[in-house]
Amino acid sequence: MTTSESLYAEVKPHLAALATPLFEFSETCLRKRGNFLPHAAVLTESGEVKLVGAAPDTGEDRTNSTEVLPVLHEGLRLQARQSPLTAIAVAENVTVTLEGQPPKKAIKVLFEHKRGFTVALYLPFEKKFLKGYTFGNTFSVSANPEVDAWRNAP
Repeated sequence: MTTSESLYAEVKPHLAALATPLFEFSETCLRKRGNFLPHAAVLTESGEVKLVGAAPDTGEDRTNSTEVLPVLHEGLRLQARQSPLTAIAVAENVTVTLEGQPPKKAIKVLFEHKRGFTVALYLPFEKKFLKGYTFGNTFSVSANPEVDAWRNAP
């Protein structure tokens, strides 16, 4: 039986391969536009990282996170059924409240691995008056799958 520590050690390179470009792209969007829509990355069984985006088919030029996130999740589920993926990760702009602290904005990257390992990484940030953004320290918490791409896998 695999312990959670050995499973984490096994998937850690996959986590870094997906989380790094998602955090970088999210930070760039914040600095340039002040916000970002949910976006994702997948890791193929061959080790290739592919960035993924989605948009609802509403015929409108504008959309929001509430509309994009479920479309992105469904697209990732479909992709996992159609091609062999090892892991997926989704980035979104959230508000997180740590015990005893006021709510803070954060970039959340939810990482899900086909081996059943799921973790949410958070990178808190603040908009400074006339100074752009400052970013805090990344922290992680155990999480439940939100995409759940391998739920019905054989």
